[in-house]
Amino acid sequence: MMNIKPSLRLYLLLSMFFTVVVTVVSMTIVSMNFYFSGLNFSKSQSMITTAYMTNIDENKAVEANEYIIASQWQHLPNIIKSEFNEQELVEGVLAKKIIGYPILKPPKAAYFVLKIKKNGQDRFISQVFPNDNYPMSSPIAESNFWYIFVIAAIAIVLFSLAPILILRNIATPIEKLILWSKQLDNEKLSEPIPPFHYRELDSLAVIIQSSLQSVQESLAREMRFLGYASHELRTPISVTRTNTELLQKMIEKNVAQEKQLVVLERIERASITMTDLTETLLWLNRQKGKSLPVKTINLGELTEKLVDELKYLLKGKNVELSFKHDDCLFLLPEMLCRIVINNLIRNAFQHTHEGSVNIEQSNSIICIINKNTLSKNADNELGFGLGLKLTERLVHHQNWAYKKVETTNGYQVEIDFSSQTPIST
Repeated sequence: MMNIKPSLRLYLLLSMFFTVVVTVVSMTIVSMNFYFSGLNFSKSQSMITTAYMTNIDENKAVEANEYIIASQWQHLPNIIKSEFNEQELVEGVLAKKIIGYPILKPPKAAYFVLKIKKNGQDRFISQVFPNDNYPMSSPIAESNFWYIFVIAAIAIVLFSLAPILILRNIATPIEKLILWSKQLDNEKLSEPIPPFHYRELDSLAVIIQSSLQSVQESLAREMRFLGYASHELRTPISVTRTNTELLQKMIEKNVAQEKQLVVLERIERASITMTDLTETLLWLNRQKGKSLPVKTINLGELTEKLVDELKYLLKGKNVELSFKHDDCLFLLPEMLCRIVINNLIRNAFQHTHEGSVNIEQSNSIICIINKNTLSKNADNELGFGLGLKLTERLVHHQNWAYKKVETTNGYQVEIDFSSQTPIST
């Protein structure tokens, strides 16, 4: 079954139109009631005044100002006596009977009677308008009623046009907002928000933009995480696969158990490294605002382990490797240091096809210099791609000093972990 959603514009238009019609019709009815109330009051006062000022004969009715006045009920016209009951008359209250409905057309006949007391005696005043002789049948009286209806109709039309104009002025900026939100992309999200005439719509546009920016940032973080994870996990995955194959061959050849345990230990370290890397990248990507735990690490030993793990990148290359380090200990987040140093060493090994790589760790400073004498790859910039981006993010986050200097056929990269005080040497 098709789900037909209501239109907000149509709903507002019909609601306002209904309100206008009800209001105008109500006011018209009230006006008509006041009109007839005014006629009744005027008629009553006229009849009472005439009755008081007219001398009457006790034996018959007297006619004055188109009224028939009598001191006794039986002296009134027969039509009055047949249409009204003397016992139901209330002193000073006009009783009337209209034949027909005097709204759209004049009534066919009208009868009025009023009872008062003068000097303790009853007086009856009546008036009869039979056979379309009621004063309201005159052209002037008829025009009064049509005038009210014409005014009501004009009011309905005018008040109906006002909501349409108001709705149009509201709908245009809303449609503009809808069109703008549909066209939002990565480029337009960073552009200033155009004005939408109304403050509420401007606030809504700000909410839309901030929400989409938040979604875009989340997607960008997820993409960065996937890129960083695939980049950083290559080494431990490679170590795991290589040592797994080696361990399988050692088992087939019944190699000594001590040597198998060494290989198994490498696999275990690689799995722990992958776990730590994943947690670190999640922490960096989500930016939870919490610091990673620090531990006592030996920068020299950590660098030496990473050099050993990445030596496979130099296989088949005529590259001279030199490495110097000391035994300085620091309280540092180990996994962040591992990621940064691992990236710098990996990039130096990857982009040196023939030449030398010199790595030196002294106190809190690690310096890596590579010289590539073989111009096999024109793009030999150290740290291209995700490795450099991730390294720069981590270094910036930890406020570590970092510099990269281009040299002849290579680069010199230096990082200083001196933001932490060494605990021993």
